[in-house]
Amino acid sequence: MNIQEYIDSGILYDYSIGLLSDTEKTAVEQVCARHPEIKTELLSLQQSLESYVVETAVWPAAALQESIWSTLDNINKEKTGNLSDLPVVNKYSDHNNWKRIVMPFMPKEMKEDRIIKTIRQSGGVTQMLVVSKTDVEEEVHELEHESFIILEGECECYVGDNIYRLGPGGFLEIPLHASHNVKVLSPHVVAVLQHIAV
Repeated sequence: MNIQEYIDSGILYDYSIGLLSDTEKTAVEQVCARHPEIKTELLSLQQSLESYVVETAVWPAAALQESIWSTLDNINKEKTGNLSDLPVVNKYSDHNNWKRIVMPFMPKEMKEDRIIKTIRQSGGVTQMLVVSKTDVEEEVHELEHESFIILEGECECYVGDNIYRLGPGGFLEIPLHASHNVKVLSPHVVAVLQHIAV
């Protein structure tokens, strides 16, 4: 084997940045085990790449960092499902996690057409479990942002001139001052409805 040709081939670079298949990676590792000078070159290349990444890294703005950490914290809270520290519902919410969270509040049987149970009211956030057999009347919110995630069933949401068909996992944010209503398409719909004060 011509060691310099092997080093100059670029395979060590491809290995270092993860472009090789598992078979190709194994072959490089075997060559490194047989040829210490190639292993030394690989380690040097990896150190150079790491230094380059550290030197040229661009950190996100503080507001973006905060948003990212807040989103990750919210996802973790959702997975934990602590009723005394519920997360906000957002486009990243997992409806299966929310089904587990609201299970203690689910009615054993539906005697009424609509059941609404508040599950959180803190920090300007109100969250309600809604189980409904009937459509939700038209309304407009002036002082709170409304959003919801569908846990079971299907519905159509009319927001201004737009129509959104939602099923399990469907999430929708309603703009302030927008007239909206919901038509239930299945025998019932289960949702988490959220209001956040402006």
